[in-house]
Amino acid sequence: MKTYAARQQLTLIALALLLHVPLQTAAASNESLSVMDWPLQPKESIRDLSRLIYPKSPSMQQRFVAEAIRLNREAQPELQPTTVFEQEHQIVIPSIWQLSKKR
Repeated sequence: MKTYAARQQLTLIALALLLHVPLQTAAASNESLSVMDWPLQPKESIRDLSRLIYPKSPSMQQRFVAEAIRLNREAQPELQPTTVFEQEHQIVIPSIWQLSKKR
């Protein structure tokens, strides 16, 4: 029994690391795996971030930007793909796993 529990915990940690999701969020539910908080760096936009995550796929960049804007609409209605902040700013972004499921 202890071996199974340890293996399950290691799997959860590995999954959280692969998906760049905080461990508590990954443990909470499968729904939590669809989004994550992300610290947008000063002078960085959502469009810049999409280019870093999907450097060779303009279509995935567009999907990432559209989904990130949708996820932040309620908390930040003025947020645009090119909006930049002077200081680090927390936004919600779709997980790579979630975006790949929507293809």
